[in-house]
Amino acid sequence: MRKGILTATIVAVFAVVMLLPTFAMQVQAADKLGWVGPVYTELSTSLTDGFKAYYKKTTGNDIEVTAVRPGGWPVVVDKVRAWGGKPDADIFLGAGAPAHEVLKAEGLIVPYKPKGWDAIPSEWHGMKTKDKDGVWTVFAPWIVTNLYNEKVLKTLKLPPPKTWHDLLNPIYRGNIVHTLPYASGTMHEACEILIQSFGEEEGWKYLRLLAAQLARFSTGSTDTTQLVARGEIPIGIAQPQMNAMAARKDGFPVADLLPEKTILVPEAVALLKGAPNEKIAKMFLDWLFSDDGQKAVLEGRYFAASPTAKFSQWEKEGVEMAKHAKAALGVDSFWDLEVSFIEYDLDLATKRWDEVNKKYENEIYRKWGELKSSLFLIEEVEGEVGAAKAAKMDTGKAEAQIKEARRLFEIDGNYAGARLAASKARAMLVAP
Repeated sequence: MRKGILTATIVAVFAVVMLLPTFAMQVQAADKLGWVGPVYTELSTSLTDGFKAYYKKTTGNDIEVTAVRPGGWPVVVDKVRAWGGKPDADIFLGAGAPAHEVLKAEGLIVPYKPKGWDAIPSEWHGMKTKDKDGVWTVFAPWIVTNLYNEKVLKTLKLPPPKTWHDLLNPIYRGNIVHTLPYASGTMHEACEILIQSFGEEEGWKYLRLLAAQLARFSTGSTDTTQLVARGEIPIGIAQPQMNAMAARKDGFPVADLLPEKTILVPEAVALLKGAPNEKIAKMFLDWLFSDDGQKAVLEGRYFAASPTAKFSQWEKEGVEMAKHAKAALGVDSFWDLEVSFIEYDLDLATKRWDEVNKKYENEIYRKWGELKSSLFLIEEVEGEVGAAKAAKMDTGKAEAQIKEARRLFEIDGNYAGARLAASKARAMLVAP
């Protein structure tokens, strides 16, 4: 008798244990949301706290929100690619239009028009701000800019560089920092700005010359901002516009200076294909474009995309970052800015997304030491040729040779050939 009871008990317990994983999975899937993206910690925290409160108020349930930030735009794109349509997240949060266009072309993000979608402008000053089919939508617009530390530049008696070409002035050498286009979508966009503005050949020439001006490469946009804010390096290239606002709020003497050639970055959001919590993900997207969601965006130190958002009104409502946004932009809404952008080819930028990253890494970053030593040698010999010419020496052959060295460096990226040509030019000055 006892043996039968014991056997029945064991069978019952075993059955319950076998059912537990299924029950646990059902509970787990019900109240979870995950996003993957390159957004800053402050925004991730603000959106997490805001949506948790909204979800609890709306459904009566708690929700666990998981945020994955593996790196900058390109790194996040590769993360989504690796999932192959079976993601460990529901939302692609952050990054500009090219990143979203790449994922759209590969079928890894899918259409969803959240509530309030129609109110978001389709374009602004010629720049696309959302996908016409609702695959991606801007939730936090900003402009690619450069930063500088006002106090350090003043101490060094250096004027703020106002144009891209100002940055190539020798007075700034060793006083500039930026990251790799693979580590930062903003830097990737800066490369596109320069290549599309100056042309393919001149754009890569500029990027080589700019690399020789750097004190170092940073690990990402956040690192660049922190280096400038602390005054370790006074000028930071290719920065999200809101970084200066955040740094000044924290008490640092950081200012942004829009270069003469720049673009809008529509920091966007999209629903991932195969989202495990699709229903909740759509609920999040609806909330994100509501007034409360957009206020959470601003509190997260990004500019709000809502065309009805007014910083002065939000400041009265207790949104702390509203006064800092108004001071940074000088207008009461982001869309009130008067700006001029380059004629930006989004399709071209999308097509060569991987190509630009690889070319920069292989021809500039991995050869940075050789690049600098080659250019410095060329500059030394150019000075020697100029001195020889001033001394009435015959410099015709040397001049032609040093011009060839400059061409090999700037146009071909042939650093070894450039050094050889510069050495030949130097030898011609002392040849009997």
